[in-house]
Amino acid sequence: YLGCSHGYLIFTYEEHCLLIDAYTGAKVKAPELPRDITIGFFSGIGVLTAPFGSPNSRLLLFSKDSMFEWQVGTNSWSEHPLYLERECICQVVSFKGHILVIDALMRLHTIQLTPQFSVNRIEVSWWSLQKFPICPLLVVCGDMLLLVNLSIAKIGSTRNFGEPSVRYFEVFRLDLSVKPAKWIQMKKLENLVLFLSLDRRNPAFSCMNPERWGGKSNCIYVARLFDDANPDETWTVLEVGQSVPSHDIVDRTLCLMV
Repeated sequence: YLGCSHGYLIFTYEEHCLLIDAYTGAKVKAPELPRDITIGFFSGIGVLTAPFGSPNSRLLLFSKDSMFEWQVGTNSWSEHPLYLERECICQVVSFKGHILVIDALMRLHTIQLTPQFSVNRIEVSWWSLQKFPICPLLVVCGDMLLLVNLSIAKIGSTRNFGEPSVRYFEVFRLDLSVKPAKWIQMKKLENLVLFLSLDRRNPAFSCMNPERWGGKSNCIYVARLFDDANPDETWTVLEVGQSVPSHDIVDRTLCLMV
């Protein structure tokens, strides 16, 4: 499983690639991938650049050091080396008509597909975050690019291993009006709500005025955060800055994402 995008689940097995419509179950088989590549759990991620039926829709698959591009309707893949010092891509989003990716070193890049493929790094200052993010998640929210981070803070005054700690979500907005760009912390989301999964293969998204459907503003909805959650409760709802109860699944997810 490499992710879901524009209503399709994306799977690969060896040289095979399959897209499944999450709503109808319809399957689309892409051309076979080159046999000498490895797109696995720790390095692989897949996205569609536009809805499947749109003109020039492309399926992008990321391995540890390359991107594979399939223009829907054609019979072959194109391979593009990423040259990111062998740091795998962790997340891909579309923002203001551009493809943005963040790598394992938390570096932000823009990818251009036409007229020719190119990767360009966006210079971003991380000092405004005060501490290096542990598992940042990018969320596109209209004309804002947000970064949500599950932060950890020690309860005591020392930094001893095993000392009690609290976990909480922080939200930052990317300010591109300055160079280098910087992340600005948002204390509140106001009338916004964010939906995310700690598995970065799944896209995060936002919604305005959630009270219309019974939701709550200034909150983050996290998919299946706890192992022992009620089977009917698929989302954990937390306000920005609210402490997250300590459960093993959070620890395991943090280890996986690090």
